[in-house]
Amino acid sequence: MKSHLQTQNYLGKWPKIACTHLIIALTLTGSAAFAEDSPKESTKALKVMSSRKNITGTVKDAQGKPLPGVVVKIKGTNTATSTDTQGVFRLNLPVGNETLVISYLGYKTQEIAVNGQSQIQVQLLESSSDLTEVVVVGYGTQERKHLTGSIATIDVKAIEDIPVGSLTAALRGQIPGVGISGGYARPGDNAVLTVRNPTFAVKDGGRTEPLYIIDDIFRTSDDFNTLDASEVENISILKDAAAAIYGIQGSNGVVVVRTKRGKAGAPRINYGVSVGAADATMLPKVMTGIEQATYLNDITRASKNYVADGNSGYLADAAWYSPDELEYFKNNSTDWLKKAWQTAYTVRHTLNVSGGSERATYFAGASYIDQSSNFDGINTKKWTFRASSDVKLNKGLTLGFSLSGDLSKNERFWFKQGSESADNDVRSLIGTPQFTPYYVNGLPVLLTTGNTGTIDGTHFFEVQRLNNFTDTRSNGLNVQATLNYEVPFIKGLKAGLNYSKNLDNTFGKQFGTRYNVYQFSMLGDKKHIYGGDVIKTVSITNGDKVRISPSYRDSYQLNGTLNYARKFGKHEISVLGVYEQVESESDLVNASREGVLLGGLPNQQYATGTNLSDETQTEFGRLAWAARVNYSYADKYLAEFSYRGDASVYFAPGNRWGYFPSLSLGWVISEEPFFKNNVKVVDYLKFRASVGLLGIDNTKNFQYNRNFSLSTGKGAVFGGNSDRPLSINPNIALANSNAKWDDDTKYNIGIDAQFLKSRLSFTADGFLDHRYNQLTTLSSSVSLLIGAAIPTENFGIANNFGYELSLAWKDKIGKNWGYNVNTFLSWSDNKLIRLDQPVGNIGTFLDNAGLSSDRGILGYKSLGIFKTQAEVDDFLAKNPNYKAFGEVPKPGMIKYQDIRGPKDANGNFTAPDGVITENVDYEYLTPKSSNHYGLGFNFGGNYKTISLSVVMGLSWGGQSTIESAAVKRGTATSNRPDFWADHWTPENTDARYPNPYYNNNYDRTTDFWFVNSFTFRMTNFNISYGLPEQWATKAGLKSAKVFIVGTNPINFYNPYGYKDNTSAFDVYPQLRTFSLGLNIGL
Repeated sequence: MKSHLQTQNYLGKWPKIACTHLIIALTLTGSAAFAEDSPKESTKALKVMSSRKNITGTVKDAQGKPLPGVVVKIKGTNTATSTDTQGVFRLNLPVGNETLVISYLGYKTQEIAVNGQSQIQVQLLESSSDLTEVVVVGYGTQERKHLTGSIATIDVKAIEDIPVGSLTAALRGQIPGVGISGGYARPGDNAVLTVRNPTFAVKDGGRTEPLYIIDDIFRTSDDFNTLDASEVENISILKDAAAAIYGIQGSNGVVVVRTKRGKAGAPRINYGVSVGAADATMLPKVMTGIEQATYLNDITRASKNYVADGNSGYLADAAWYSPDELEYFKNNSTDWLKKAWQTAYTVRHTLNVSGGSERATYFAGASYIDQSSNFDGINTKKWTFRASSDVKLNKGLTLGFSLSGDLSKNERFWFKQGSESADNDVRSLIGTPQFTPYYVNGLPVLLTTGNTGTIDGTHFFEVQRLNNFTDTRSNGLNVQATLNYEVPFIKGLKAGLNYSKNLDNTFGKQFGTRYNVYQFSMLGDKKHIYGGDVIKTVSITNGDKVRISPSYRDSYQLNGTLNYARKFGKHEISVLGVYEQVESESDLVNASREGVLLGGLPNQQYATGTNLSDETQTEFGRLAWAARVNYSYADKYLAEFSYRGDASVYFAPGNRWGYFPSLSLGWVISEEPFFKNNVKVVDYLKFRASVGLLGIDNTKNFQYNRNFSLSTGKGAVFGGNSDRPLSINPNIALANSNAKWDDDTKYNIGIDAQFLKSRLSFTADGFLDHRYNQLTTLSSSVSLLIGAAIPTENFGIANNFGYELSLAWKDKIGKNWGYNVNTFLSWSDNKLIRLDQPVGNIGTFLDNAGLSSDRGILGYKSLGIFKTQAEVDDFLAKNPNYKAFGEVPKPGMIKYQDIRGPKDANGNFTAPDGVITENVDYEYLTPKSSNHYGLGFNFGGNYKTISLSVVMGLSWGGQSTIESAAVKRGTATSNRPDFWADHWTPENTDARYPNPYYNNNYDRTTDFWFVNSFTFRMTNFNISYGLPEQWATKAGLKSAKVFIVGTNPINFYNPYGYKDNTSAFDVYPQLRTFSLGLNIGL
């Protein structure tokens, strides 16, 4: 498997050998640093040490409260420490007359001259400005005031108490231009993050997830979601050309994470625990037993005995269910989802410790979260740990080492009947009629006499009882070593090496059995009440196999960096150079054995049937170099230029390298004398603009090679191998040696402003992403007669554009009260410039070229329901040719508008002909289908040690619709949402919904089923109380805080009466969680 990578000129063995030598060198360097010095060197060292001065200080706020984590740095050097939980710091100064720079986020930075003092007291004043905030960017950090790109940051403290198993879910509602979906329903499911809603003119929609960088190492979205907020220092999201430093992978934005490291000082221990209860925001509502039986009776009557000659009404004896059965169903109806549903509980523990000296610092942390399911018998668990240390080996030479890992277990029930979907548990329960019992006299009931291999025949409680499960256990281990050196003979120059090794293993197991269900003779006049004698035993196959799926992924990354940063008067410059190399390989095995003998023995040795297996191996490599130059003049004129070269083994040798430049400029007009001296209300105003070329290798591996397949049982027979002849089949897919990465030119203009002593802040961004050379399969343009799969080609072009606005206010009332409000508005859309589409669509209203990918909902325009036969007759008198989808109109049908006639000989649609024809009389019914506007509204406040924060979100601009699964006609074994109880009958002509029998008429995409798409809900709230310092001290603690957190607590607007408006009715419901927690510091 490795042979392919090792044959590449630039991805050979030497980097692995180099890494080995690097580790050896680090070890030897470390040993040498701690080895015993010679007498001469020791004497010299003692003289230097005796000349150094120790200083101790305390940092407090305006109210005299200690501030922990304040950075105290010797000006002009990289020597720094931080305050402990009591606000105390200690430093060893070379001379004793240095100047200390004391900084803390949210407070004004101070410079204190030591002047020989051994103890100092510092009081920091709060600042509403965040311009000195250090922001993590690609391969480094920058002060916010120097940023020229669109970079959003997360306040990690705002999310650290949220008890979710996916870190992405905790970010919902925190950042403009960042979409978060999922993460608040089934335990164990990760949320999905997108940046500025990327658009692709390709068949499969393209890969939309951003790039994830954790401690300067490429990681996956799973790695990011595995992180616990307690181990994260800060998170930045690069949304524009700022991501160009990552070249071929930065097109969809970049999420950059820095994990916590140790800080000098006494050991600081923090422990947190929370316990929460999770329940559905709204369980789907389906018809009760009597409602469904009446619904089915009306379907039966309409199908057989409706008299259309003017006599309204049905013949009573055509009913499927008899009166005695209907009476029984009134009092014997069970909501099976509610019956199986239970409150789930979440328990979360976090523990970390950090500290150290000026020479060595350390951090260690661990977390554990246990999320039970709302169905008894399954749960999700996750453990994480992280340990790191930074040691100054010598003057200017620092060695860093970290070890992190995770373990997770995710259990679900396995329903193999029908499609193998995770949501089959919910679908089987809401689909089973409420008049159907799961058990009669303790025996499981046969739910359908038709195909038992469908979801209608799935017996949830037997699958649960027999513990038919799918279980995924994962573990990951990451080892990272860094070596940083301040070059002594060139002031401001630093060199660094960063090596990371990552191992991921996953073991999946699925266990399904057979189980018996029983058919009964039935009771009631028409034999529809379950009971009587057992007349048949039916064996149900729920997979009847044990399947295992072990996999592993092994990867490493090597980075080398040079960084030069100096300030010359008003000129400030920094230069970065990066060398980077990544290689990975993975292997996945699927092995199954049928014929499970006994339930409760999920092992292949207890199965007797056929063994099946397959294996998939992949390998990958990328080589890159990058450079970046930043320049600032008087913090007024700003510029940044970056350039990156990437090589990917995905592409043929001639197309492997891609080059990605970017340029951004900034002008802080508020620093201009003409502005500063005349505009007093504006404290800060910066204009910025950026442009950059990025890419994405959005394709399968090695498509430039010709593909073959192997198969047995075919071809010529030689020798004694008559039972398994082997054949080689060429041209499974055509090769394309010209394929290369997708290109994306990003443009962004922005404004950052602060007013009224920085209490009011405003940010605006407008962006355009011009994506071209997008890899897509031109299946609509190539004949199927070629006899092979069509390769991807660089063809698609799409523009993505939008804007983001944010407005925030932060202020204090007196000494004890504070409050803040933050709102942000975002909008985005796109235009498909060139795409592959059916030839018949070109030039018609179906042609999408030059238009948005979201043109609204394509369907049929409705004109209401025919209420009576008289209304039908009157309509036909005026429209004698009217038919809808081949049927003459009847009372209870939906009436449709005739849009056009069929195509003529020239391929053009003709004038309306009075007939509603499928795929002819449809049109785009709304301007948009998805919500393109999003508004975040977050606010908080505090009184002394009591604080409150609330995150809310709104969206609008699209069109929702009742989903197809809810519209389809129900059966005696498949229930439907409760709105169908109000359906048309001769006795109920003003019903909201049509006659359920005429499904060919109503089971269409039509505006009849439209629902408002507006959403408004509270994402989370956090109420906390910090124990006063004197009380905590008496309890032997340095700090203590109790908090209550609610996630997804309130849905302010839901136009659906039968489900939550953020998900389909037949999937796992959205969850609402309330948690009580405690954080203590020791």
